[in-house]
Amino acid sequence: MRTKSSESEANDAERASLGLPVPIRDSDLFKHTASAPILNFLVDNPEFELSVRQLSRLTPVSDRATADAVDVLAANGLIDVRHEGNARQVRIDRSRLQDPEDPIERIPQVPYRTPVRVIAQYVRDELADVLGIVLFGSVARGEADRRSDIDLWVLVGDDLLEQRNAANRLARHLEGLQIPPAIALAEARDEDFEAHWEEIRARLEADDAEWASAERHSVEFVVETPESIRQQSTRVDAGQLFGSGITLHDSEALTAVKREVLRHE
Repeated sequence: MRTKSSESEANDAERASLGLPVPIRDSDLFKHTASAPILNFLVDNPEFELSVRQLSRLTPVSDRATADAVDVLAANGLIDVRHEGNARQVRIDRSRLQDPEDPIERIPQVPYRTPVRVIAQYVRDELADVLGIVLFGSVARGEADRRSDIDLWVLVGDDLLEQRNAANRLARHLEGLQIPPAIALAEARDEDFEAHWEEIRARLEADDAEWASAERHSVEFVVETPESIRQQSTRVDAGQLFGSGITLHDSEALTAVKREVLRHE
């Protein structure tokens, strides 16, 4: 029999983690407000190398406070810092990163993993030319409760107005479904889930569908195109979207959009 403690430990083991060398070299490690969004973004985007000024767009503090957080994270061996002229380029220390292949497993609260997987699959089905999906908000931060929306930011190729209308229709449809916290058929694993998706969808939408502990979820979509982002990149809340976000569907176009948003004028 598994206790709550053992289940919690197993769930933590599935999530992304960074190996912290001990003894801790700088005791201010957990002091800086900027540390969490910096690490969250670099873990979600381990291929990125960013300047301190770019990282400051992810944090709720000044460039100087962001730089102080970078100093502490570097001193504790969690990030790599490369000097380029007067600037510092920062990336995650990939040798210390353990990241699950399935991004759904990075969602802190396990009961939301299957609902988010279901919703993301509906997005791929119902919207055209999906280039990226990012989970953000309270579910991504691990702070959700029964009143919380599941917030997804979706990047599509074109036809912004049409795709936003389709997303609104999808949100209303999803809010009428009862989605269980786990689907035994798929074991809530990505490869099995996709293989059985048509059957799962049919069961979810059946009039007599009965799932143990199933709940309805409020869903909010934010839909953009690369062009719409280019027109408003300085107004995007990078901290809210990417500082704690989890990328569920990636592409070169999404990577380019992230770089555009973080580009410091």
